[in-house]
Amino acid sequence: MMIFLRSVPPELVDGITSGLYKVTGSVVREVSSGRGVGFLQETHAVQYVLNNALSGVGSTLRNGFSPLSAVALIQNQQIKSRLAEVQSSLAVLQHLQIGTLAVSGLGLGVSVAGFAMMLKRLKGIEAQLGTITAKLDRVTTDRRSDDIRSIFADIGTQLDIVDTLSARSNKVNSGEAAEHALATSSGRLEAHFQQKSDAIQEGPITSADMDMLWSLAAAIRLCHEAGFRALYSIDELEAARQLAQRRAQRFLSLSQTLTPDALARLCAQSASDSASYFEARELALPQADTLVQGLRDSVASISSQSELAQNLIEKQISGPAYLEEITDDVDEPLLILPT
Repeated sequence: MMIFLRSVPPELVDGITSGLYKVTGSVVREVSSGRGVGFLQETHAVQYVLNNALSGVGSTLRNGFSPLSAVALIQNQQIKSRLAEVQSSLAVLQHLQIGTLAVSGLGLGVSVAGFAMMLKRLKGIEAQLGTITAKLDRVTTDRRSDDIRSIFADIGTQLDIVDTLSARSNKVNSGEAAEHALATSSGRLEAHFQQKSDAIQEGPITSADMDMLWSLAAAIRLCHEAGFRALYSIDELEAARQLAQRRAQRFLSLSQTLTPDALARLCAQSASDSASYFEARELALPQADTLVQGLRDSVASISSQSELAQNLIEKQISGPAYLEEITDDVDEPLLILPT
């Protein structure tokens, strides 16, 4: 039985479809007033759907497509067809940009993905980075790639710890240590993102350079999700609230210098004549737009996690109790916590 959350009511779905409400991050807001009416929370059901849909990215990569191109390729076919299996929430999910799904999954509430799913996602990002770095200048990428592989190994270890927190005798110390290690890994990845972002703005760039930013952003968000899960497990909601605010600001700082038009122009910079320049720019623009939109939507997702933690504190709902409720539900793809 659901205690804190409930099924998304039809009138809310209708309101989102009609434009009466909008979804910002995980918060459903009334458009006219900006008032929050509830927090959407993903469950294992929708995670399973999206995990299967996005698994096509790996096979597409092996056939020579870039990650962002692969995501755009499956948008209409795999994701929408599988979301059609959960009709009650399809209208709610349609507002999400494909870039958001690529960078951070749904990002609705607290991640419910288990160790196997999180590790699969981590390995997928790692494989993408391996493909990308093979396309870039080996002199500049070898040392960077070695450090990123080391970071990913650390993340994998912490994912295992977070997933087993409920079975540990000393949950608090283990949870705090795992969150701290994930935050450290996230910070190291942010440094790589900033370094790459600064370098590509000198141009010219290729689609592989944008794919590198995409993959680093996805890894950073994976650290965030696992870290928040750890804090909820040990009932550190105030820490989760404060960290979400700070991480949203840092993610915004990482992405705010990037624009689709500027990236597309940098991709076309090496063109030999004006006709080739405009053609290259048009070809690069969709990929650039997907990247930038995904980064910006992820900022909203991180910010909404701060609001969710604050709401739980005000309602005196503990982190472990909230996790137990969303983990137990296997029928509804989305639930809502009314404000």
